[in-house]
Amino acid sequence: MDDDKRCYTLIVASAADSRFRKLIIRRWHLYLSIVAGTVYVFLQAGFFIDYYRVRVENRNLKQEHAAVLQTLQSRLASIEAESARLRQLAGEMGLNLDVAMDSEAEKREAGMGGPSELDSFANELDRVAAHLKLLRENLWAERARTTPNGWPARGHVTSGYGLRRNPFGPGYEFHAGVDIASLPGRPVRATADGVVIYAGYRGGYGKLVVVDHGRGWRTFYGHLSRIHVKVGQAVRRGQTLGRVGRTGRSTGAHVHYEVRIHDRPIDPAKFLDSSPRDGLEGRATPPGMKRAEE
Repeated sequence: MDDDKRCYTLIVASAADSRFRKLIIRRWHLYLSIVAGTVYVFLQAGFFIDYYRVRVENRNLKQEHAAVLQTLQSRLASIEAESARLRQLAGEMGLNLDVAMDSEAEKREAGMGGPSELDSFANELDRVAAHLKLLRENLWAERARTTPNGWPARGHVTSGYGLRRNPFGPGYEFHAGVDIASLPGRPVRATADGVVIYAGYRGGYGKLVVVDHGRGWRTFYGHLSRIHVKVGQAVRRGQTLGRVGRTGRSTGAHVHYEVRIHDRPIDPAKFLDSSPRDGLEGRATPPGMKRAEE
């Protein structure tokens, strides 16, 4: 009897032959099956929860990956645009950046895929951006050094640029520069870095020095009493080119100062400040030069 109390009897009747079958299930077998089933259900529930969590994490990672990739692509486009601007600026200055830029481009063309590759690519973009920033600053400094700026000599303007009354006869004439009256013998200084392409006597200019600054920029210093430089000599901004005089077509001691771009004269007053003092103070930013934003 005690053994029967520890068992359950399951009777199964067949609809085909009306025969009965008896299945005896011990109580501990039933309990074990219930426990095993419960464990199985919990295991399956845990697996489903983990699977769902992994799917959510993968979806979030894909979204983050796409956002990072979009940001890097935007930065790459910005760097390529900056590279094009620097190429143009360097070309205007007679420099060739193709070799340096191409080597940087080859490094940026490496393939990218997972997060580690994106991190590496982001670091590479940071390095290239820093390189371009330094290059831009150097080009800007070089351009500033080779753009005329300031007074060539201490004095004051007695005749400006443009149409003026002929000081030697009737009528009017076009004046291609400015006349800066000064004391004889005062130094006349280069207003930008460059190379002397003319140093000698030239008609109405008298003793003349012409400095080529690159990018089509040239400056003329006329009516000098003495010349201290020679053709082919590299000069720096502020270096003495000669002395104030009255040689050539002149009514008194002064410097005839011209600024030309591609041999076209422009008004030098744009490059002078209000107080020449000893010359060359000039403007903080020469006209026609605007620093690109960082």
